[in-house]
Amino acid sequence: MRFENVTKIYKSGPIVNYALDDVSFSLRKGETISIVGESGSGKTTLGMAAINLLNYDRGTIYFENMPVKKLNRKQRKKFRAGSQMIFQDPYGSLNPYNSVYDSVVAPLNSFRPDLSRSQKREEVLKMLDKVGLRPAESYIDEFPKKLSGGQRQRVSIARALIMRPELIIADEPTSMLDVSVSSTVMTLLNHLKEEMNFSMLYISHELATARYISERMAVMNLGRIVEIGGSDSIVDHPLHPYTKLLLTSMPDVNNSNSEEMDVTLDFDIYNGGIKGCSFATMCPFVRENCKESRPELNKVEEDHYVACFYPLT
Repeated sequence: MRFENVTKIYKSGPIVNYALDDVSFSLRKGETISIVGESGSGKTTLGMAAINLLNYDRGTIYFENMPVKKLNRKQRKKFRAGSQMIFQDPYGSLNPYNSVYDSVVAPLNSFRPDLSRSQKREEVLKMLDKVGLRPAESYIDEFPKKLSGGQRQRVSIARALIMRPELIIADEPTSMLDVSVSSTVMTLLNHLKEEMNFSMLYISHELATARYISERMAVMNLGRIVEIGGSDSIVDHPLHPYTKLLLTSMPDVNNSNSEEMDVTLDFDIYNGGIKGCSFATMCPFVRENCKESRPELNKVEEDHYVACFYPLT
């Protein structure tokens, strides 16, 4: 999948908010790339645009070198079957009136009408076993109210993977789970990705989690990618001041005495008034040209790019 200059704008009277601002990058086949940043940085908007759940204003998203917006009916059906999303909320993403079987079989009902009912049930049982709901027979007829948060998220993962998709968008899939449950779900996702060889766009505000699960990481600030590169490289050697600030403000990445980041945004940021760097109003190293000119992503190290006129050393 490839993103070229993707832009999403929300307007409310005179206020213009760029949820995505000229976003460009590629997701390689079989790769996991994490999209990290604070709440409101554009992470989820990007994920929804990636699988065509959200219309964007400018730019192009390519799937198998074809613009997603220009796919014909047959190609759109293939794209929908081959790209699935795992949502953040394990309690809200499942219909409480549907059994586990009904939830997981839904994609097969839509995209595999050639399968018999018994074949579909067998596929669902196999997938429940694959995501660790064992014995599968004891879960297949249960309803969400009988399941824990971790079990519900495993059902959501099973539903997303039942079509053996090429692309998974995982929108903070562990953020609402207990720490112990979260780690097992992370391990499960890693294992399934290796086994099934799908590409994954992993959305997170936790850099430690993102580092664990992804080969590459893209850091977003106010709708823009400000740094992208290998996950280890970004965490060990951040080049953008915003990335550095994220790292020093998150105890799970740095030290237990770190304080939460306290950021006040200027109104200009929300009225489409960013002429220069999106982080200029908050950056401790800002200079005049940072406020007037927009820095482009430039290669600083091998497979490590940063949008900063004065990258950290």
